[in-house]
Amino acid sequence: MITAGELQAQVWMPSSVEEAWEAKQKLGSDACFVSGGTLLQTQWEKGVPCPGNFISLERIQEMRGVSKEFDGNRTVLQVGALTSLSLCQGHPFIIKKDWALLGESIRSIAAPAVRNRGTLGGNISSRFGDSIPALLAMDAEIISFDGKKRRRQELWKWLKSKAEPPLLISILLPEEKRAAKTVRFYKKIGRREAFSVSLIAVSGLCIWNEKGEVEKIRLAAGGGDNPPQRLTDCEKLLEGSIPDPDLWQKLYLEIAEEFQPVSDAFASADYRKWTAANVIMSELTRLKG
Repeated sequence: MITAGELQAQVWMPSSVEEAWEAKQKLGSDACFVSGGTLLQTQWEKGVPCPGNFISLERIQEMRGVSKEFDGNRTVLQVGALTSLSLCQGHPFIIKKDWALLGESIRSIAAPAVRNRGTLGGNISSRFGDSIPALLAMDAEIISFDGKKRRRQELWKWLKSKAEPPLLISILLPEEKRAAKTVRFYKKIGRREAFSVSLIAVSGLCIWNEKGEVEKIRLAAGGGDNPPQRLTDCEKLLEGSIPDPDLWQKLYLEIAEEFQPVSDAFASADYRKWTAANVIMSELTRLKG
């Protein structure tokens, strides 16, 4: 039994994604999936009722592990949804250049004890996790199970879906092709110390070719209670161009236009959007050199 305050819940232990999905359909709204449980703890602290049933995913081997896979003519890193945040942060594959943004984003999430229990899949499934902007900048895809089949989908499209979320199995991160210059960044702006909830989190990847043209760019923003989003209009503005001062200024204004954060007791939406614009511009222009 798992106890949350005075409440107790029954725990179910399926050994496959099919069994887990079937259990959820039978138990309905009085059940939830659980792995590390750190997200549920924060929800209880906010007064969200404890469900009567927990469907533990810990026995499902398909949802574990970190491995390199060949996908056509490229290499992808496959990370199981049950992989702990701390393991992602220090895994020898992830700390390498192509996937280092993931490790950088995880270092900013909560305290070490939380990262030891929390999982990458849980951080994504919350739809507000601080790892998501970095994953969007990395062109992450997900493999999920919807009760009928396993589906592969781009993360940014999955985030936009209003349907009941499928069971997240793993995350796929492509290896970037070699280029004249590639820059990556992830920045989290918090209220106080590093372990606080973020006001904003921004991330980006920019690839320049030998001519100085922006061959590829990915920009993303989120953090805290702000739904993470790809800044696709901003990307279109830069892609294929050789940035000059006028274009940088247009990009600065476009970031503030496209990013639509929320206001709360700690910061206004305007503060968040202009902070995001300032951080992104600072990183892009500094790294461009």
